[in-house]
Amino acid sequence: MKTRLPVLLIALFLSLTAVAQTPAPPAGLNAYVHKAMAQWQVPGLAVAIVKDGKLVFARGYGVRELGKPGKVDADTLFTIGSVSKQFTVAALGTLVSSGKLTWDAPVTDYLKNFQLGSAYVTHNIMLSDLLSHRSGYCDPLWMWYTSDDTAANVIRRLRYQKPDYGFRAHFCYNNTMYLAASLFIPAITGESWNYYVTQHLFTPLGMTRTDTTEAAVEAATNAALPHAKIDGKVVVIKRYWANNMDVFAPVGGINSSVNDMSHWLEMLLADGNYDGKTVVDPAVIHTMETPQMIIPAHNWIGDWMRTQTPDSHFYAYGFGFMLQDYGQYKLVWHAGDINGFATAMALVPSEHLGVIALSNLDQNRAPEGVVFHVLQDYLGLAHYDVSQAMYVYKQKEKAKDKAAMDKLAATRQKNARPPRPLSAYTGQYRDKFYGTAHVTEENGHLVLQLGNPSFTGDLEPWHDNTFRVTWRDRYYGRNYVTFDLDAYGQPDRLSFALLPMHYQRVEKPAAGASQ
Repeated sequence: MKTRLPVLLIALFLSLTAVAQTPAPPAGLNAYVHKAMAQWQVPGLAVAIVKDGKLVFARGYGVRELGKPGKVDADTLFTIGSVSKQFTVAALGTLVSSGKLTWDAPVTDYLKNFQLGSAYVTHNIMLSDLLSHRSGYCDPLWMWYTSDDTAANVIRRLRYQKPDYGFRAHFCYNNTMYLAASLFIPAITGESWNYYVTQHLFTPLGMTRTDTTEAAVEAATNAALPHAKIDGKVVVIKRYWANNMDVFAPVGGINSSVNDMSHWLEMLLADGNYDGKTVVDPAVIHTMETPQMIIPAHNWIGDWMRTQTPDSHFYAYGFGFMLQDYGQYKLVWHAGDINGFATAMALVPSEHLGVIALSNLDQNRAPEGVVFHVLQDYLGLAHYDVSQAMYVYKQKEKAKDKAAMDKLAATRQKNARPPRPLSAYTGQYRDKFYGTAHVTEENGHLVLQLGNPSFTGDLEPWHDNTFRVTWRDRYYGRNYVTFDLDAYGQPDRLSFALLPMHYQRVEKPAAGASQ
C-alpha cells in the first residue's frame, strides 16, 4: 500500500488539475434560465456551451410537453428552425470545395425552370444572391406557408412575385430563395438534400439523433412537443409537418438536440474540423462568416438585432449567419422559429466560444436571452437582459397587431347578413402566386380552405361582403376576407385583410344569372 499511495495521489492531483482547467458554466446561468422561461412561459428549454474545442455545459430545463412528466435533457429533440439554413450552406460548400460548384454560379445553370418576374434578375441572379438575401424579393411568407406543394412547384410560382427592391440593392430575408438553393444539391449530385446532408454533415459529426423528416421525429422517444399561447393559454399545437415541413427542411425543419448541436458548434469553431478530420473546408467556413450584405437598421431584422444589442455598430448577413460587432468581438449568430419552437445560437470565433439554446414555445425570445447571458459572462461584458428587452419589444409588436385587428373587429354590423345568398360565394378562387382558395357551404355557413388543409376556416358574416375567418386550427387565429363584386353584382374576387393575398374567381356566373 505504501508504494502505491504516491501513484494514487498523483492521479488524484492530475484529475483535480484537469477539472480546474475546464471552464465552468456561468454561476448565474440556472437562475437566468428559470427567470426567462417563467417570463415567456416556456415549457422546456435546453442549452449547451462549447469552449476551446470542448463541450463544457449541456443541460435541459422544464418538460417536453406541458402537464406531462417527461423532462427535457441534453438529448431532447427540438425543431431548430432557420438555424437549419447553416447546414444547407455547408452542404453546398462541400460541392464548392470539391470543384463541382461556385458561390457565384448562375442559378439557371442548375435550376433550369427557375424564373423570376424580371428577366434581367432571372438571367443574372447567382447562388450567392440566394444565400445572402439580396435578390430584391422579400419572403413570400403566405405563399409557401399555406402551401401543400412540392419544392419545385413552390419555386416555380416565384415567377409571379413582384419585387420589393432593386436587385442586390437591399437586404430582405427570404426563405424561398434558400429552398431554391437547396435544389442545387439534387441537381448536381442526384441525391436528395436530406440524404446528402446526413451523409456529409450529420454522420461525420456524430450527430446521431439529428433528423430531417416527419417520420423520424415522430418515432423519436425523447422529442419536445411544440407549444404556443392561444387565447392567453400555453397549449400543445401541431408540428409544422401538417404544413408540409418535409419540403421546407432545408430552410427550417431540422430536428436536433443541444448535445448533437454542440458537435456542429465545435466544427464551426475549429475551421471545419471535427474529431481529427475536415468535415467542411476552412474556406467555406470563412465565407459563411464573412459579411455579404448589410442589414439596414429600419429592416425588421435590423430592428430586432438593435433591440438585442443596442451598442453594436454594424449588422450584416453572411451565408446562413447574422454578423455584427459585440463589444470588441465579432459575433456570428442566428435565430430560428417555426411553429411551436424557437432557437438561438451564437459563435465568438476569436474566443473559441459557442452557445446553443433550444425551446418548445412559439416565438419566444428566451433562447436569445440565455445565449447572450452566457456570452456576457464569458466575454466579461456588462450584463444587459436580452430576454427582458425582447419581451418589451414583442409586447409592443403584439399591441400593434391587436390594434389593427381590433379596428377591423369594430366594423361588425349587428345581425350582419351577406347581401347575396351563400351559394353565390361558393366556388374556386385562384391566384397564380398564392394558389387556390375553395369556398364551400356547410351547415348553413361558408367554409374557406386554402391550398393546405390546415388552413380551413369558418366564415362569419361581418358586414356587407366581408366575413370573419376563424381558422379551425386555433394556432392560426382569425382574419377577415372580403368578396369583391363584378359589374353584375356577383362575387368575383376574394381578398384578405392585412395580408397581400387576393384570389380571382375561376368561373364567373353567366351575366344576369340569378343566385
